[in-house]
Amino acid sequence: MAAVSDGDKTAFTQLYDRHVPMVYALCLKIMRRESDAEAVVSDVFLEVWRKPGNFDTSRGSFRTYLLTLTRSRAIDRWRAAATRLKKTLEASVAVESRSHQFEEFEPSHVVQTRERSVAVREAIQQLDEPQRETLRLAYFEGLTHREISERLDMPLGTVKTRIRHGLQRLRLSLSALGESGGLS
Repeated sequence: MAAVSDGDKTAFTQLYDRHVPMVYALCLKIMRRESDAEAVVSDVFLEVWRKPGNFDTSRGSFRTYLLTLTRSRAIDRWRAAATRLKKTLEASVAVESRSHQFEEFEPSHVVQTRERSVAVREAIQQLDEPQRETLRLAYFEGLTHREISERLDMPLGTVKTRIRHGLQRLRLSLSALGESGGLS
């Protein structure tokens, strides 16, 4: 790994050849689809190559580091896929049910929807910019916490904390108005 840290491509190739069967097996066990497992394997080894400094010998062996990294990336990707599927299904159900609901065009419903929209926008504006940005990336761009961490170049824990605190603040702001429906 020290040679990989120095940019030695041959050392990286040897490291890859030695560990790829173990990494792939773990990915396949978690992901259950070959194409998804292969994508995670690529992500893991790309991170090892790009960020060799993340491995710290004082914290354990390279094998342990690699398995932990693999497990984390596979679970992140699995959760992201599950979330995207859930949101897609929810959206399709919502579109289908709305197409059958003409009462949505009643003036009282339109006014209520606008008021709710204004309340949500105002609650979002009360968040600090880092919280708004992480929530925007997570909920409007559909990025995983890991992807947000990489895009914003910040620790994964910081991203998770900002999202959690942002949602808590939104829930608190909107609950006073009776508008928190579904924030978690």
